[in-house]
Amino acid sequence: MQRVVSGAVLAVLAALVVAVPGCDKADKGLKEITPRTTDLGTGLNAVEQTYARPAGGLYEVVTTSLTSYDLKLESDRHDELGGEIVAVRADGHKVTVKVTSVDKDHSQVSVRVAPGNRSLAEMIHQRISERLSGEGKK
Repeated sequence: MQRVVSGAVLAVLAALVVAVPGCDKADKGLKEITPRTTDLGTGLNAVEQTYARPAGGLYEVVTTSLTSYDLKLESDRHDELGGEIVAVRADGHKVTVKVTSVDKDHSQVSVRVAPGNRSLAEMIHQRISERLSGEGKK
């Protein structure tokens, strides 16, 4: 009976020796196909940028930037520390802009365009930047 148990133990150990070297390869393969992003659940169509303005001072600029592209404002919930503006495109897809206060002089703006139009999100950020630089020239 001891020889049967010893043979079974040796068979399990042999299987482990063969399987262990290949385990590392599977993990590497998964890391290579997984997209590298910190965008947890919002998709690759969200673009974030930090501006040297307090959150309360960005809402008029963000709103005028959205309406300059003929987007219709659906909702606007914000205060001096941040908030969210949702606009709707002519095709019914939504553009969501979230403003978050980083500190008293800086805010982070995230523009998310559904369904996956990253270039439009970048265009909106460009319009926001243009309007902010135009304010300084007045």
